[in-house]
Amino acid sequence: MFNGIFNQPKQHLFLSFLVFIKGYRALVSRRHRFASYTNPGVKVAFFPQMRPSFTKSLTFLWLAVALSIFLGACGNDSKRDAPDVSHLPAEVQIQRFDQDLFALDTAHLEAGMQQMAQKYPDLFTLFTVNVIHDQTNPKETPDQALRNFLGSPYVHKLNDTVQQVYRDLKPLEKDLGRMFQYYQYYFPKKPVPTVAAIVSEFATDAFTAGDNLCGIGLDLYLGENYPGYDPQLFPGYIRRQFHRDYIPVRLAKALAQNLAGDPVGDRLIDQMAYHGKVLYIVDCLLPDTPDSLKMGYTTAQLEGCQANEQLAWGRLIDQKLLYSTDYGTYQKLVTPSPNAPVLFQEAPGEVGSWLGWQIVKAYMKRYPKTPMDKLLAITDGQVLLEQAKYKPGR
Repeated sequence: MFNGIFNQPKQHLFLSFLVFIKGYRALVSRRHRFASYTNPGVKVAFFPQMRPSFTKSLTFLWLAVALSIFLGACGNDSKRDAPDVSHLPAEVQIQRFDQDLFALDTAHLEAGMQQMAQKYPDLFTLFTVNVIHDQTNPKETPDQALRNFLGSPYVHKLNDTVQQVYRDLKPLEKDLGRMFQYYQYYFPKKPVPTVAAIVSEFATDAFTAGDNLCGIGLDLYLGENYPGYDPQLFPGYIRRQFHRDYIPVRLAKALAQNLAGDPVGDRLIDQMAYHGKVLYIVDCLLPDTPDSLKMGYTTAQLEGCQANEQLAWGRLIDQKLLYSTDYGTYQKLVTPSPNAPVLFQEAPGEVGSWLGWQIVKAYMKRYPKTPMDKLLAITDGQVLLEQAKYKPGR
């Protein structure tokens, strides 16, 4: 997990995509700017009208109902009874750091920076020192970083698009309010963090800074066809997740990573256990969200994992990957990748993390009263596997 460049004293900022930092460093090192771009388009699918006979219509109706039930089951195989959280506070107000930042008068930037530092004491320092800092220029001061950032025409155009797409965040606040109700239920000793929106020039999609602050990089949710996303930095399987539905998922994953800390152990089974626990927490925070979104998969990819679970597990054993400490060998199994064919044909990246999730679910099925802190304390993947008595589905 790349979190080093965002470390602050007593702060740990977790990124959801490993590729973002790599892409951001490449971006700032080149200081690449696009001359112009258009607003992201809206893709709408139209279906031709169907005029079957009454009998065919009835048959089609029954088939459609059966298919919808089947797809619903495949899309959310971890669906379970969610706890009643209606009694917990649900109001979330997202701070518009992005709007306040771009409203600064660059002619009097020093005074504006003082105001921002007072209003956002933790986030403003994090933003200027880490997020927008030019990694190729270690001598760049926060003042210089902000001047360069706000002085870029490309960044201003990017922000203009963000404000058009996300002028109103009330629907998102409602969704996050529900998520934080579950957060309070499962982690009652943790404070509900402040949530802020930022424009980071593609540096981060979602992050946490300690237990009290989390943020959303709105510029990484403009739709996969947004022309500002360089395909060399953000390939298709990553861009597919750059839309609004993924915001709660990515933020839930950042919260889960903050709770779980850093992975312990170099064996693949340890990495699988870690990512499995993260996904289990995401599942608890977003019980009504399809599993495909939690994994960043298409429905077909999720169905492929379910259909090949036993095969994938068998190949992990046969190829002696489960206890391998060679990160390069198993990297695609636990990090975002276009595929991981080592386990089965057309297997998606992070399929090892998905298997880890199944192990954690098997453990929690055997020990349903296990508190979250005890689950997170199990850092030895082999211990978790043995206690779960995991048996892959056929």
